[in-house]
Amino acid sequence: MSKPMTRVTVAVLIALLVIVAIFTSVQALQGRAGSVSAHVVSGAMTNLNHDRLTAEEQALYKAQLEGLKSGGEGHGCESEMQSHPDD
Repeated sequence: MSKPMTRVTVAVLIALLVIVAIFTSVQALQGRAGSVSAHVVSGAMTNLNHDRLTAEEQALYKAQLEGLKSGGEGHGCESEMQSHPDD
């Protein structure tokens, strides 16, 4: 084979390898996109870090949640809901 023919053959092989690599990457991304799931993250005291808590931290977190559910410390908002005869 002549020198130019060898260069063309090597260039074509490299181009084919690049095309195959891109094709398999796109196929892998499409396959993974179907398995990705989402969950709703909302509400009071949402932890977006998803870190693991110690037993003490979990107890404190649950106590804070219970405080929010039961009215807890309050911030004066509940008094605004009541009507006064003086108004």
